[in-house]
Amino acid sequence: MNTNWSTPKTNFLAGMLDLRKALASGMRAKLIRARNEDCNFPIKVKNRITDFRIYEFSNSTLQTRTGIAVDQSKNEFNKYLTLTFKTCYGTPEAVQRYYSKGKLSPDNFKGVGTSHLVKVEDMVRYLEISGDPERASMFRQQYLTEKGSKENYFYDNYRYKYGSPWATKLFRRKLWVVELLKPDVPEARVPVLIHVLNVLLYPLKYIPRRSILRMADYKCITFRIGSVVNGISVEFNIPKRFSFK
Repeated sequence: MNTNWSTPKTNFLAGMLDLRKALASGMRAKLIRARNEDCNFPIKVKNRITDFRIYEFSNSTLQTRTGIAVDQSKNEFNKYLTLTFKTCYGTPEAVQRYYSKGKLSPDNFKGVGTSHLVKVEDMVRYLEISGDPERASMFRQQYLTEKGSKENYFYDNYRYKYGSPWATKLFRRKLWVVELLKPDVPEARVPVLIHVLNVLLYPLKYIPRRSILRMADYKCITFRIGSVVNGISVEFNIPKRFSFK
């Protein structure tokens, strides 16, 4: 099943529009019903990922807390991670204990081992109790004081640990999608209703498609029937200013 032409559609009319575009471009195609997860370009949704434990260290940048807060290249959750957590290295057992119970130990601060995120407030509290007030004061100054918000420090940036956060959306019913057919392969048997619809929609390939190119001095409107190579097109160049000079 070659559904590389477009994403599936939940609406039949939207599926017809995709089919019209495929036919107008010279493709052999038909409109079929298929499950979203079986299509080449399924409809996807972005998971609401707000668990710091499924993120990992990416890089460090020299910034101020004030600058991070207004950084347009970061979404709000990534800003929260950068301003709230610090990358530490320790044993897998210590990482699991902190991620499951929120308890820190010297094994979370080995400097080598498994990379993991530790909340700065938890780290400062632990360092003060464990007898390392100098490091505790350093991190408190950087992350938790008003004065530190305007000074440059290295802050950790994080990325989603498991690849793309986009997931294929599951639907209860099959969707409408365009299937591209090979020239030398006969069409597979399809339900009579779908076959009738494909026949009725075939003339739509001869309806011109309009495209508009806006330039600095003029606007180019193109009406095209068929593909770029074998089709026919008519262009109208409309200047923005008229002059007899």
